[in-house]
Amino acid sequence: MSTVVDDRLGRTIYADNIKLVKGVSRKTPSSSLERAGLQILAVDRSDLYSQLRLMGSDNIITPLEKKALEREWISLNSSLASTIQKIGEYDISEDTTTLAMYEAFHALEAFLAIVLDLTKMESNTDITNLGGIKDFFQAYYDSKTIVDERIFRLETGLLSGLDYRTKYTVVINSSTGAFAPADGSDTTLRASVHHEGVDVTDNYLDIDFTWHRITEDRTLDASWRLGNDLSGKTLTINKDDLISKAATFGCTFKHFYSDTMYFQSVGHISLSEEIPAEDAISVQIFSSNGDTFRSGQCYTTMTAIVWQGKEDITHTLDESRFNWSRNSGDPIADEQWNTSSKAVGRKSILLTPDDVSSRSVFVCDVDL
Repeated sequence: MSTVVDDRLGRTIYADNIKLVKGVSRKTPSSSLERAGLQILAVDRSDLYSQLRLMGSDNIITPLEKKALEREWISLNSSLASTIQKIGEYDISEDTTTLAMYEAFHALEAFLAIVLDLTKMESNTDITNLGGIKDFFQAYYDSKTIVDERIFRLETGLLSGLDYRTKYTVVINSSTGAFAPADGSDTTLRASVHHEGVDVTDNYLDIDFTWHRITEDRTLDASWRLGNDLSGKTLTINKDDLISKAATFGCTFKHFYSDTMYFQSVGHISLSEEIPAEDAISVQIFSSNGDTFRSGQCYTTMTAIVWQGKEDITHTLDESRFNWSRNSGDPIADEQWNTSSKAVGRKSILLTPDDVSSRSVFVCDVDL
């Protein structure tokens, strides 16, 4: 985009570097992202809260304790000034999170106006009827953290809270391979998360991992989610968890590293019911560019491979035997896609954003 120059009042404004919001210059996400750190560093205030809890344990604030509170109050106001400036830049003064922060600040201010009364700094102050001193500070700092993270998201463009700048990959392994045993015995699915090729699964808790199932029947999938404990790094299933003898199981890794910011990645594995015969025929689908995409970014080639036992027999079958179908939850749109030239009579299909509607599942049926 060419640079637009406005020379009003003798000031030069480059419109491709800033945006004007109510007359205030606003940094663009791209320029701020270059200077932003990897993530918000959570401030550990546990020591402060321990000291405040100790101060309030006898409901008496001594002159020495007042000096410490005064120093914290000065530091708090200095930090708040910077946040207020950002609130004005991004025009979020009326946001509920901002109003909650101001409310907590004024409550703390009213409390300290009594405790830090200049005429009583050299004497003890009884706070029995004023409330817990630690609670006032924590309420303020908790609400301010949420506002600071809101500002962080505006500066970096990570508005949803999803931080995609650090790449995590979720890999799922099955204890029984690609099949659920026909005798009904259990299969254990195990999810691992990798960062830059290193397995970092042990660094995260079970609650960071949630499982889901994708089959041709969305209603049964929803019932299945309600009836199972789907939290954790492992999931135990058997053939009864399949629909029409097949299912895809996914595990979502979602780790909040602050109150509102998180990393997320999803892995999938497809299983079918075991056919205990050497000449059993199975179909596998491979995606050239993974199986999870952000909205508007799906570009991948999906290929169906037909196996008879351990032998690839795809080349022996005519393309007319291969028919693809999509399930996106929109029956009318899916039927149009399923009968299009892209879906009928092809061993491989190229998927683009136009082919993906919300959460879509693609299946290839082979006429044998």
